[in-house]
Amino acid sequence: MSSIEDFINLQVPSVVHKDDCGYCFETMYNDDTKTSHSLNICLRCFQSFCSDHTNLHEDVTQHELNERHDFYLKLTKVKKPDAEHPVEKKLKLEVTEKSDDDAYDSFWCVVQGTTTLVDHETKPSNPEVQSKVDHILSARSNNFQQMASSWQLEVKPCIHVDSLTIASSEPQNIGSSCAECGLENNLWLCLHCGHLGCGRQQIGIQGQSHGLSHYQEYPDHSLAVKLGSLSYSSSDVYCYCCDDEVQFANAESWTKLLGHWGIDIRGKVAQEKTLVELQIEQNMNWDFQMVDSQGHDLQHLKSSQEYGCGLINLGNSCYMNSVLQILMNGGISSWSLDQLGDFPTDVVYVSSNLKCQLIKLRNAMKIDPAKYSRGVRPSTFKNCVGATHEEFSSGRQQDALEFFSYFTDLLDNKVFDKASSNPNDLLKFTLQDRLECTQCHGVKYSTQASDYLQVPLSETDKPQVLAEQIARYFEGEEVSFTCPACSKQVTAVKSSGFQSFPDTLVVSPTRIKLVNWVPTKTSQEVLMPGIQATDKTPLNLGIFKSPGFNGETEQLLPENEETAVFIPSAQSVSSLSEMGFTENASMRALYFTNNSSTEDAMNWLFQHVEDSDLNDPFVVPAAIDVTASVSASHLADMMSMGLDSQLCRKALVLNKGDVSASVEWVFNNLDDNSNIQEEQAEPEVERKVYGCPDQSRANYLLKAVICHKGSSVQSGHYVAFIKKKVKNETKWVLYNDEKIVVADDKTNIEELKKNGYIYLFQRC
Repeated sequence: MSSIEDFINLQVPSVVHKDDCGYCFETMYNDDTKTSHSLNICLRCFQSFCSDHTNLHEDVTQHELNERHDFYLKLTKVKKPDAEHPVEKKLKLEVTEKSDDDAYDSFWCVVQGTTTLVDHETKPSNPEVQSKVDHILSARSNNFQQMASSWQLEVKPCIHVDSLTIASSEPQNIGSSCAECGLENNLWLCLHCGHLGCGRQQIGIQGQSHGLSHYQEYPDHSLAVKLGSLSYSSSDVYCYCCDDEVQFANAESWTKLLGHWGIDIRGKVAQEKTLVELQIEQNMNWDFQMVDSQGHDLQHLKSSQEYGCGLINLGNSCYMNSVLQILMNGGISSWSLDQLGDFPTDVVYVSSNLKCQLIKLRNAMKIDPAKYSRGVRPSTFKNCVGATHEEFSSGRQQDALEFFSYFTDLLDNKVFDKASSNPNDLLKFTLQDRLECTQCHGVKYSTQASDYLQVPLSETDKPQVLAEQIARYFEGEEVSFTCPACSKQVTAVKSSGFQSFPDTLVVSPTRIKLVNWVPTKTSQEVLMPGIQATDKTPLNLGIFKSPGFNGETEQLLPENEETAVFIPSAQSVSSLSEMGFTENASMRALYFTNNSSTEDAMNWLFQHVEDSDLNDPFVVPAAIDVTASVSASHLADMMSMGLDSQLCRKALVLNKGDVSASVEWVFNNLDDNSNIQEEQAEPEVERKVYGCPDQSRANYLLKAVICHKGSSVQSGHYVAFIKKKVKNETKWVLYNDEKIVVADDKTNIEELKKNGYIYLFQRC
């Protein structure tokens, strides 16, 4: 039995999960005294639960720990009459948590079982009680801790910062306006000569890029600082040469440099937003057309089982919100998490359990959405889903297609791996690649399962028809490979087609191209049936069915291990080509990364971009001869460098006696086990069959679209459009974070054409 003394002696962790209930999105915050939202903070494990789920937590701990967690601090916060609504969207990169005391009155009581030991109205005989309550209230919330750590931006010096010399002359007067146009804000100071130039124009901010023009005229003047956001604690220093934000690691040198230009950094207060604050503010406030062409607000829809509920933007989480709305709210017909059932009774720490967080989100969006008229904050869900992924655990904007693929893979591997059915199978289909030697006309067929089709767009600003671009994607192309029948390198024709068709087809037009090695998004208009909500014209994909092997007219190429034909992922080759890599470089990267993913191949390419043979015609390397001998002198030369003899031998075998390449290989593989093993044939595993092979059932209607507005997938804003019934009429419904509106204006249709990033077609 716990007592007041036990409460006083509690060891409170620095982080307490008190943002919402572990099992639902109930919080402790109330707009007025008419509502009674509260949370019970468990004083054993410091998780929080609403009144509806407190007993569940007690039962779970009794069952799993043989100790009933029934000792709580019950908290309620009521907004003060003159306080503003809490800001749901943080704008600063460096997150700081403000006290609720200025905006809310706190009401609390310490509860053991059903007995209240002490509360805020009781005058505790021991002042340590109030001190302990204050300690718990002031502890950082779990979600804030995650947000704070994920939003730390690591800005480092560069060689241009390190080599900058500070003049010893008297302080210089830098003026107060752009030297070219006279603009008095958005000013950048050249740290080399003191030139003042305006920055680029942004939404709500004037600028003509005269700061950049100065660097283009004087390439040695690469460092500039933004004056308006400069303060003692922050600065925007940009290196035009490195094309990145940098910093001066030595505070004394930084202060001295600014002093040379007449700037006293001590006590200086920023007058303008920093670069990051501007980017985040743009990402969070960049609304897709929320008014019609006459300027009237679009019709808002209440949270309900028909339309679900909104998802509040956590800073840069619109990419995740749009994907979740598509999955949970009918963008993929019959996709659901119903088979997960109720919360498991063997999980004590629910905030880090993937299944619990999926059930929590499903219940909010599908079962009880009416409870959350203002939307829910999926912060714990995001922390749980992205915990092991460097990018998705951060607060940076991400690519919605990458998250879609990552999330469905996560469900396949961690949630539905042992289930009798998998809703993700609705998306999967099989592509068949055909390779024909132009000399002997032998053919080779290979198949690969996929869950989306990435279609390259043509290099044109004119409107493009999606069906035509898909046809271009499946057309044959010439490639180089070593024919096992001809025993030499030849030209072959490679073509692809559907072997089976999915229930819901996910199509992503490739709107990304590499400009100066920076991924840049285009806004080409893409035309397709179904853009108008009432248009029921189908997209016919049956014409792209692969005919498959014909034993009467075709001869299969022999399988030869030494001249094995490597068939790279067509989607990955397409994506890498759109980024500016050659086909040979892309094939080489995919081969050496086991055809695993576009991201792995891209990372390999960046590591090998200076390889002299990167763009040479790609030939699959011959199998390793484990009995091959190596030059004794070459081996001795490498060992004289202090390298392990077994590693040296393996490197020389792999690199065919090339000492330079072998030395580089050793340094890149110091943790290798040095064993040279022959390729072992993998056991035959029965492949799961996805999709429907009947091409007569390959007609599709457009059902949902994820749109992106912005110049890069790592910035801008994502939203989801889903066709739904509104008053018995089919209309587009726009999910823009926590806002749900009817999007039936012509301006919305233009968004779908120009900014559609992921299109979902349902079989009809």
